[in-house]
Amino acid sequence: MSLKNDAYTLNIADAAEGDIRDAFLWYEEQKSGLGKTFEIHISGALESIKENPLKNQLRYRSVRVFFLKKFPYGVHYYVSDSHILIVAVFHTSRDRENWDKR
Repeated sequence: MSLKNDAYTLNIADAAEGDIRDAFLWYEEQKSGLGKTFEIHISGALESIKENPLKNQLRYRSVRVFFLKKFPYGVHYYVSDSHILIVAVFHTSRDRENWDKR
């Protein structure tokens, strides 16, 4: 997936799209409509990242993280020149090893 504004192009890696899909399905199993609410929060996070990608602090080497407010997830991304790459959307309780595997 690719989003573009005047300053930055945002792309989502296949693995991150899988993270989003898996979380959506899990939340939808918990309560009908909750997956859609999660999806809305992810969309808002992506818009915020696209508008101001340097706002979020560096967490691991050159990876920045945007934390969702209503769900325990962080959107992990790189910024390079005018490009943003979303590499993972992890639950905040996931083990650091999961990040190292990406």
